[in-house]
Amino acid sequence: MPGVTPSPPRLRPELIDIRQRLADAHAAVREQHDRGLAGSQVCGRISAAADAAVQRLFESALADLPGGRGERLRSRCVLVAHGGYGRRQMAPRSDVDLMILHDPAARADAETLARRLTQDIFDAGLQLGQSLRTVGEAVTLAKADPVICTSLIESRPVAGGQELYEDYAEAFLKAVQKRPRAASAAFIEARRAEREKYGETVYLLEPNIKRSRGGLRDLHLLRWLWFVHAGVSDLDRLRRKGVLSRFDHRRLTSSREFLLRVRNDTHFHAGECHDTLHRGEQVRLAEKLGYRGGDGIRPVEQFMRDYFRHAGHVWFLAARVSELSSPPRAVTTVLGAVLGRSIEKDYRLDGREITATPIGRGKLTRRLDEALRLVDLARLSDRRISQDTWYLVYRSAPNYSAAPAPAVSERFLDILQNPAQLGGLLRRLHDLGVLEKVIPEFTHARCLLQFNQYHKFTVDEHCIRAVEEATRFADRDDLLGQVYGGLRGKRQLHLALLMHDLGKGHEQDHSVLGEAIARSNGRRLGLAEPEVRQLEFLIRRHLWMSHLAFRRDMGDAELVADFAQQVGSLETLQMLFVLTCADLAAVGPGVLNAWKVSVLSDLYAKAAEALGPDARLQVRDRRNAVRTAVWSLLPARQRDDTQTKLLFHELPESFVTSRPPGEVLDAVQRLLALRGGAADAWGAWRPESGTLELIAGVSDGIGRGIFSSMAGALSAAGLQIVAAETTALPGDRLMLRYVAADPSAAGQAGHGPSAGEGKQAPEADPQRVAELCLTMLAAIDDPAPPRFPRVWGADQRAAEDALTSTPSEVRIDAGLSDQWLIVEVFANDRRGLLYELARTLHELRLVIRFAKI
Repeated sequence: MPGVTPSPPRLRPELIDIRQRLADAHAAVREQHDRGLAGSQVCGRISAAADAAVQRLFESALADLPGGRGERLRSRCVLVAHGGYGRRQMAPRSDVDLMILHDPAARADAETLARRLTQDIFDAGLQLGQSLRTVGEAVTLAKADPVICTSLIESRPVAGGQELYEDYAEAFLKAVQKRPRAASAAFIEARRAEREKYGETVYLLEPNIKRSRGGLRDLHLLRWLWFVHAGVSDLDRLRRKGVLSRFDHRRLTSSREFLLRVRNDTHFHAGECHDTLHRGEQVRLAEKLGYRGGDGIRPVEQFMRDYFRHAGHVWFLAARVSELSSPPRAVTTVLGAVLGRSIEKDYRLDGREITATPIGRGKLTRRLDEALRLVDLARLSDRRISQDTWYLVYRSAPNYSAAPAPAVSERFLDILQNPAQLGGLLRRLHDLGVLEKVIPEFTHARCLLQFNQYHKFTVDEHCIRAVEEATRFADRDDLLGQVYGGLRGKRQLHLALLMHDLGKGHEQDHSVLGEAIARSNGRRLGLAEPEVRQLEFLIRRHLWMSHLAFRRDMGDAELVADFAQQVGSLETLQMLFVLTCADLAAVGPGVLNAWKVSVLSDLYAKAAEALGPDARLQVRDRRNAVRTAVWSLLPARQRDDTQTKLLFHELPESFVTSRPPGEVLDAVQRLLALRGGAADAWGAWRPESGTLELIAGVSDGIGRGIFSSMAGALSAAGLQIVAAETTALPGDRLMLRYVAADPSAAGQAGHGPSAGEGKQAPEADPQRVAELCLTMLAAIDDPAPPRFPRVWGADQRAAEDALTSTPSEVRIDAGLSDQWLIVEVFANDRRGLLYELARTLHELRLVIRFAKI
């Protein structure tokens, strides 16, 4: 029965009848919703059904009070709907928020009424949020608690004494409007805290319809702020009073209807209060609401683009009214008048804001370059743009010329060269509708969903975040920070980042289309042809470096040399390195982790060295340098040993050149000692990448499926394997290496390769490392398959993975290596996947030389 809880036994006939009427009303409203009834009308009819039930129960409760007490209480008590029920916007599974307001002298009878109503409303099948207060208590609580205050703003009488309600409404309005600045600040702060919890960006890919930024709660915030300053909160009345422009009224009502319809449908479908748009809900709603897709955009992506646009409209106005409702303190106003200054008669700076003068306003209505100048001045002066100036640009932006004049190009490129607060500046330009006038493809990318399990933000937000993340690299004390800080052509890098994914949302490969977008915009902005070609390369190949680093063996000197040769110059390599890292960081929190930075930095260093003298790095034979160091540590009797020389020669490049000579020597001696089927395992914590490295050597190990067995055992022990390698060595020895995160080790939640950058991961527990080594050894020739622990939420994740419609894929390439067959497998990750793949290859009698995840 939609919207109504199951009937408890032995209810009196009146309650059974009310329950049935509510169920019938909900069924009728759901049918009307499915036929397309507007969201506000659906909510209004659900609220009306609740009103009818509450009014009937109120009358019944009064009639059962003995001795005429009920009739006397009728004028001394009033039922006040508030919150969503008060504004007649009840969703199908919303609570009935009800305040029983009473005369102080009628307290005892009001308490009797409250007990009766609480039980009856619950028995009628409604979820009740109830309070019992006098007018004075309600006003006092509203002054002390902004949450209570905002709920009571949306008040209306349902039954009882109208005169008592009017006394309350007058006292409440007077109390709120007596301290408008404090009340507004409290509402804004409470809403800010809620947004931080549920999503402080409009473009979160699984938003909460009610509480994320731009959701219904921001519409409520607007109503609360307007109530404080205008005494009313209804959008139509605000429009008639002139508080709300026709343009804003149309946008807000359209967004309200969209959000309410979506929320109503999620409640009807779930049969419970369900406000988060999970991926499955997005797919279902796109189909339910008739989205058809097209031009490379799936129906679900079209639906979510509409969602983000509506949420963006709500957030834009909520932010604007919030700032208008929070005027500067008197001391700031006085200081602004004294210390403020003008900029070429176009703008006025005070303590907090930059405001256009009449001359400046005239320029802003016509000139795109002036809008860029304004936003850059706000950045350079560290001031926000005053709301009236902001709104002027917002309304003028659609009329700016789409063909950038030289002044526009020059100013935009100058803006990109300065990394200070650049991400915020670009986001501001995008919010104003200015950025798409400079780079037209941002119109298509606006609010464009990336429906996969990887990206967390829309295409436009991801591109701006990529620039923002790159500018943060200046604070890093590592190779990545040094490379970014040393780049002279930062505008070129920032422009590439800003455009790198703008080819998405079309049938064509986004990197190929992105190359054309780079060429078009590079020429529109007046870049020299060498700069245009470099921009094309960076965008066309923006995924290349990560593909090599995370899918190929970087110990292959020929692969690295070919990569460096195609990149062509150190400057381009530097930009590609930073672009790759920033792209990963902008995907979502923790995606760019210490391990990935370490791997990408290694590839960058090797490629820079391969570029020769232009790289300003000494060209040296790193392997020979390590061999010399290792041989100096060897006992004299081993220095001329043939077996030692052969074994060292066959060790993987990535192993020999990435660790101190002492560790290499230890590995050589351990491996030389293995004979007759013996095995050894050891490990170490790598703080620079936040990972465990576990190494095993096995004599007579080739062809026994040891690689898959050990991978399965480590996964079963809770490790997350991020890279693995196996190498056949002289004397029929097998060397195996696994790089893994260990979330369960010694309270290391939040550490390891999934941790955010800048956190120092602690040393791994030596006992844990020793246990894992024993686990590896025990897995050798163990016929029993590993038992993987069940992960909470794994079933839900697997179901959501399936929604992306990305099929598993196997690619085989025999041309990339003279010695080895390259097998690439693309599949959604799950615990034990490496084990299954390796075991399958073993059963096909294939020998794994190297593996990367």
